[in-house]
Amino acid sequence: MHDKLIKVVRTLETDYLPYGKVERHGSDCSDGCRHFVKVAGWTGDYWGVCTNPESPRAGLLTFEHQGCTAFEPVSLDLALSDSQLRSLISEATARLRDQRTESIDSAPTVKTPLPNANGQFMYFVRTSYSPLIKGHLPAIFRLEAYDGSFVAVLLLHASRKFGGTKPMVTGHFPARNGDVFKIVRENGDYSYQVPFNGKLHNLKQFGDLSKIGVAGLETLRRFLECAEPEAFEKITQTADARLKSAKRRQHECLDQVNRWHKQEFFRDETPTSERQYRRMLKEAEAEAEWLRARITEEEAFLEWLKGIDRSGPTLRSVPPPPAPRPRLKR
Repeated sequence: MHDKLIKVVRTLETDYLPYGKVERHGSDCSDGCRHFVKVAGWTGDYWGVCTNPESPRAGLLTFEHQGCTAFEPVSLDLALSDSQLRSLISEATARLRDQRTESIDSAPTVKTPLPNANGQFMYFVRTSYSPLIKGHLPAIFRLEAYDGSFVAVLLLHASRKFGGTKPMVTGHFPARNGDVFKIVRENGDYSYQVPFNGKLHNLKQFGDLSKIGVAGLETLRRFLECAEPEAFEKITQTADARLKSAKRRQHECLDQVNRWHKQEFFRDETPTSERQYRRMLKEAEAEAEWLRARITEEEAFLEWLKGIDRSGPTLRSVPPPPAPRPRLKR
């Protein structure tokens, strides 16, 4: 049945690669989207229907890895029993472990991009919009550092790709470390895509700059000093949330390792052989060590953010150019 469905399922440009054209930067339906209604039978382990009216795949048969950026996690039912909670946690832990192993094993060798003679990297900048929402048409600017602040340069050669419910504005643009791309909509909404060493970091979707590294962040100090209060607050809040999540998971993982060393298992954890027990214990210990390093990185990032001078943010919403007038047919 899976082979039959994969041949007839409708694919959209907004699907994650390789089904569409969007690079996977977040969760997909398989991670527990609240809008993903599984079909009946064992086929429902992989297939469902999207019920999110904000998603391009609304009402469509969907493979769990097609995904979209409208993902919303399932809210936890407080009425669940302890055994049901343990089962959910164990299932989620196993899925994350399998995904991490799969991503490491299957990750292709990526060449490190090199800057041009002017110290610039090329970036593929894109942003989607809904033509049905008034004032939603976006424009792309590059913020270049100048005289203690930034100058907004409109990137006129951005192209609009129409089709589907969410077309896109895209383009390849050069930028130096320290420059920032700003997406501004006609209604004044804005977001940032931060370039560094050839990779973009989307602040609106994730608010995460920690992967750049503290040393590399120094090139963005001036931007963070000038950024709007709500933008800087989101960066700080998401970093604090990541730290709390990592500490919580580390506590759970260390408790799990301690129990397993004592041969104490929840009902759904019990290994079936000595070999499986050793593998489980090794993976849990490796995850605890990875979480320790992650916590150190997040703590260092938050400490660095505390040193940002926020006494005079100067960035404001950049007015976008007027929308192009439709050509009249003769």
